[in-house]
This record gives sequence, C-alpha cells and structure tokens, in this order.
Amino acid sequence: MNTPIVFALLALLCGGITAFFSKVVGANQGYSPSYMIVQAISFVLFAVVIHFVQKQPFELSNRLTGIGLVSGVFAGVATLASLMAFRLGGQGSIIFPIVSLGVMVSVALSFLVYREPVTGTKLIGIGFGVASIVFLSR
Repeated sequence: MNTPIVFALLALLCGGITAFFSKVVGANQGYSPSYMIVQAISFVLFAVVIHFVQKQPFELSNRLTGIGLVSGVFAGVATLASLMAFRLGGQGSIIFPIVSLGVMVSVALSFLVYREPVTGTKLIGIGFGVASIVFLSR
C-alpha cells in the first residue's frame, strides 16, 4: 500500500473518532464553544510539538496564511453545527453521513480548481455517497 493511502486511512480513523466525540459532547449537553476551545488548544499544542520535533522554521506565505484563517472559520462553523445537531438530539447514524458528504464539496472544488479529471467511476462513487445518505436517513 502506498504512503498517501496509509495517511488517508489514518486520517479516516482519527477523523471518525473525532466526529464521534462530538456526538458524546452533544449527547451530554456539553457547551459547544467550551468544547471547541479545549479541542483547539489540543490541536495547536499538537501542531507546535510536531513543528519543534521536525525542527523547521515557521514559514507560510501571506496567501496561505489567509487560506488557513478562512479554513479555520469554516472548520469552526462545521464543528459548531455538528455539535448543535447532536445537542438537539440528532442521531449519529443520520448526522455523521450527512456531514461526511462534505467530501463532495471537496471533490467538486478539486475538479473545478485543479482541473482533476472527472471520470465515470468517480461520478458513480459520488452517487453511492448520496445513496448512502438516503438509506441511512430513513
């Protein structure tokens, strides 16, 4: 198995666990902003440790800094919306698949911005993703 796929699988596992924790917080009526702050602190500490272990200087262009800031706002909105969905009694078996369809936005943007090829197989995969939401939400 090639290295990018191994990292993608690690991201899948860790992302799934992170998403599940949002269900735990919502089910326990945790205050979403407080949870997000604690989560953000651990995220930043993790990044700082990795940064120092790799002994690299902090380098980021102004453009990528702006993208990081905008991305952070989108991540905050996404996290808050998920937490609120669970706090209001949303079922994980419905909310998780809907949220996971965000990958379709990423795929569409990759097609548009980076001109990645749109193949029949990829379109079928997207179709299966939508179909899974329909089946899981009933």
